[in-house]
Amino acid sequence: MLVEQAFTWLSGPDHGPSELAEATGLDVTVVYRILQSGIPSKTFVRVPPGRYRLGPGAARVGMQAMATTPGAETTRPVLEQLSRVVDGFALLWVLSAYGGPRRGYLDSAPGRYDFDALGLTTTQLVDVGSSLRVGASGRVIAAHLPTSMAASVMEQPIPAGAGPGVMRDAAEFAASLAQIREAGYAVARDEIAGWDAVAAPVMWGDAVYGAVSVLKPSSLMPRDLGLLVAAVTAAGERLSLLVSGGVDPYPLAG
Repeated sequence: MLVEQAFTWLSGPDHGPSELAEATGLDVTVVYRILQSGIPSKTFVRVPPGRYRLGPGAARVGMQAMATTPGAETTRPVLEQLSRVVDGFALLWVLSAYGGPRRGYLDSAPGRYDFDALGLTTTQLVDVGSSLRVGASGRVIAAHLPTSMAASVMEQPIPAGAGPGVMRDAAEFAASLAQIREAGYAVARDEIAGWDAVAAPVMWGDAVYGAVSVLKPSSLMPRDLGLLVAAVTAAGERLSLLVSGGVDPYPLAG
């Protein structure tokens, strides 16, 4: 497991035994034997010459773990309550790592809004919705990724349909991630044209599961975001507890 975890600490998809030994503090011969023992189960895949990457066996373990997390029947009441409290479009996003880190739509409580109100074509909605370079929820997820995965987000192009407020400069985007980790939330202004957002992380232990966000028309977003931030971060904490197998402490809160 230590060798598997080392792949999340190092940049790039494949590594040699010496790199992994240095990262883990294990002897290089021990790392080599571990890599060889993981080839039959496809936990590791050999990439010539003399390098290895995580294989489908490692992905299978991750998928099985994710399958045990709660579904919409558990999380939707939290989103519906959040939508009512802030009078906004509440969404729950989940991290998808296939083909590079992206954001996947999991569930929503639109309140008086719907996806058509965002003014995006179907293609734009899919592209903007999946990109971690756009929006408060994208930055919140990126801020809690392993360093190597977060770095790959900077290389993602800004999708067509992103609003004028999107952070196009990769250095500015990267600098915002540390601020988000410190604050516990992110704010987006006009990253979808005409809409503002606040998002907070949903964590599974020390791993990021996804993000909960609230969208509101820019003209209706309050200047003082204190109450909105408090509601969104509280929802993120409740969802984190549920994802981790805990019990919602405020199931009937209004």
